[in-house]
Amino acid sequence: MPDPSASSSGSFSDGSLVDDVHQIKGLALASVQTHVVETFGQAEWDALMKLLPPRTSGMFEDIDTGDWYPETEMRRVVHALYQHLCQDDDERFLALMRGVALAGINRFFGMILTITTARFVLRNIPALWRRVRRGPAVLHTEVGSDGRVLVHYSDYRYCRDRIYRLVSLANCQAAAYAATKKLPQAEVAKWDRYTMTLAFTLNENE
Repeated sequence: MPDPSASSSGSFSDGSLVDDVHQIKGLALASVQTHVVETFGQAEWDALMKLLPPRTSGMFEDIDTGDWYPETEMRRVVHALYQHLCQDDDERFLALMRGVALAGINRFFGMILTITTARFVLRNIPALWRRVRRGPAVLHTEVGSDGRVLVHYSDYRYCRDRIYRLVSLANCQAAAYAATKKLPQAEVAKWDRYTMTLAFTLNENE
């Protein structure tokens, strides 16, 4: 399926960015900054910020982890991460975004997730989602006929963006890893402009 937004951050108009109905908590943005600085150093973070519009880089000067921000700003950041730090490499990017997600999970959900199973965590991704995102998007989960855990997203405009689909995969994998210290096999089973389904394969004891 053609994916014109796979590497471009300009497929959404500036007008729609200002009025983005999808919002993300500052915790998620702060986790990006924390993980990148700790992993790559302050100089790389500063170089990354220079690639972003002033309104985006300016947010990181005083992020309120409990406040809400337009999700399109996170989208700008992850595209810059994919291109600048990961050199357009999907596996490097997935590993980076899992690290970002774990930074946030360990800060706010760590103890809860370490006393449960990967299957339980993945089935409860919608509840975790609502802690850090708000807007029209709806998530629900089910176990497919093949035993995989399926996470369905609807009314989520970023499903059209291949890089953002990788972000969603990494976020879910990180949550499962926090519970079991194992990465589940994962794939984007299907997607269109506003919906997608992520599929996760687990062992019976996970």
